[in-house]
Amino acid sequence: MTEMSPLGTTAALKARHLALDAAGQMKVKVKQGRPVFGVEMKVVGDAGLPQPHDGQSMGELLVRGPWIVNGYFDDAEASAAAMDPEGWFRTGDVATIDPDGYMQIMDRRKDVIKSGGEWISSIDLENAAIAHPDVAEAAVVAVPHPRWGERPLLIVTPRTDRRPRRSDLLAFLGKRFPSWMLPDDAVVLDELPHTATGKVMKTRLREMFRNHPLPER
Repeated sequence: MTEMSPLGTTAALKARHLALDAAGQMKVKVKQGRPVFGVEMKVVGDAGLPQPHDGQSMGELLVRGPWIVNGYFDDAEASAAAMDPEGWFRTGDVATIDPDGYMQIMDRRKDVIKSGGEWISSIDLENAAIAHPDVAEAAVVAVPHPRWGERPLLIVTPRTDRRPRRSDLLAFLGKRFPSWMLPDDAVVLDELPHTATGKVMKTRLREMFRNHPLPER
């Protein structure tokens, strides 16, 4: 990212990974990788405490180093929001770090879904939903829930001459995720809102569906 000038990690294999088969090596290569010399990184939970490097525990990714930003020009408010007292820069990414030190970005903090104290990656659900043969595009956003705080809502657009059904979409994801991670509902739209650069406007989707009634599970 720009604030890191810009390189933070590389996904080069360690010597012990060379004995893995192609699939095993690919699981390592698809991660963002280990920090380059001079870069420190950690993931922290809601209380600001470092998360274990177990490849499962998610938290916000913080970085620091001699060429990493330590503030924004003439913007004290943005600088205070981006930096902690020890000089760590808050990237806004939610990530994990595995025992070998490989970092993997799971979501953006503003897009991750916090449900019953557990973090659910919208990106993981979206990538899985795209694999459904009837789905052209997918987005997952948080919808308020009286008990769990937030629950995921799947929003998709159909491929030409297809019309995916809610039950089929949820069953498709149910083969890949535990029940607590599954969206509570699925909605089909003719198109999703996009920014000028082609990114899905999740802010718009959250506004559109903030009062969406979730079915009982």
